[in-house]
Amino acid sequence: MTSKLASDGERWPRGIRPPRVLPASAGGIQDVVVAQDGSGNYQTIKEALDAAARRGGDEQFVIYVKEGVYRETVTVRANMKNIMLTGDGLGRTIITSGSNAAGNKNTWSSATVVVLGDGFVARDITFQNTHQGHQAPAIAVDSQRAAFYRCGFKGYQDTIYARHGQQFYRECNIYGTVDFICGDATAIFQTCKIYARKRSSSANTITIAASKREAASSSTGFIFHNCRVMADSDLKPVIGRYKIYLGRPWGAYARTVFIQNDFDIPVDPKGWMPWDRVDKSKTVYYAEYNNKGVGSSTQGRVRWPGVRVITDPDEIQQFTVANFIQGDTWLPDTGLPFTANL
Repeated sequence: MTSKLASDGERWPRGIRPPRVLPASAGGIQDVVVAQDGSGNYQTIKEALDAAARRGGDEQFVIYVKEGVYRETVTVRANMKNIMLTGDGLGRTIITSGSNAAGNKNTWSSATVVVLGDGFVARDITFQNTHQGHQAPAIAVDSQRAAFYRCGFKGYQDTIYARHGQQFYRECNIYGTVDFICGDATAIFQTCKIYARKRSSSANTITIAASKREAASSSTGFIFHNCRVMADSDLKPVIGRYKIYLGRPWGAYARTVFIQNDFDIPVDPKGWMPWDRVDKSKTVYYAEYNNKGVGSSTQGRVRWPGVRVITDPDEIQQFTVANFIQGDTWLPDTGLPFTANL
């Protein structure tokens, strides 16, 4: 198999598009630098975003965030288009808070990072929310053409609130307990590592995805392609106490598809969990295609009308990056790798 050498020294296998330009990184192009030690232009991410808002125009604005733990809540406002945050790597550049939905806050406003500006890109950064016990997103995204590469998302309930828009997550590490990938976005998670965590309460269920799709005509949903589903270190010793589900329907027409993933942990034979006491089972769309590993068996799945095991490779094509989020029309401009088709 031939491969192309990217300009930053990475090899891009056939079927993966190389970036057109050098992706922003510690050694790449940046408009401003954030550093806690004062060696950059700003010491907080908020200050850098305020500078981006003053720039005028919608050209890409690259913010390089140096290694450090940034204890702040951040909002990329709707007028902050084409912002790129780039850090020093997973576990090295961390944006964290303990914000949560207790009291007067809702899920959206309790996120550590909120993204409203279209064209947002992040790479080599960890987004974290340390709160346990309530909805507490590490990130909440309502952005068209948002993309994340080699990012970490560490939380418990509602870790990634992908509310609306076309979104793409590549080679990211995602941690959580309850509905930890949720919302009504049109989103693909590709070649990610998904870690189930131990719950702080006595509850014994873990749910990965909670799609909020509300209509049969809606184009939204969550697609997991070529990911690895695992137990975090705190869950491994007690994993036998838990029932782990692929997801449950936040919206009546919830849509979630798992394609060619590797399940290192057992999944409850039913696969999919009802949404509390509200019956949404008749209108969901839940599908699995060519997965492997200890949790991949589809025997015993719930007998809901929209639960299916797909075997036809032509049928699954509708859920690729090229077809589901039209990624081949906008992802090349981000400079991030992606697999357009299966």
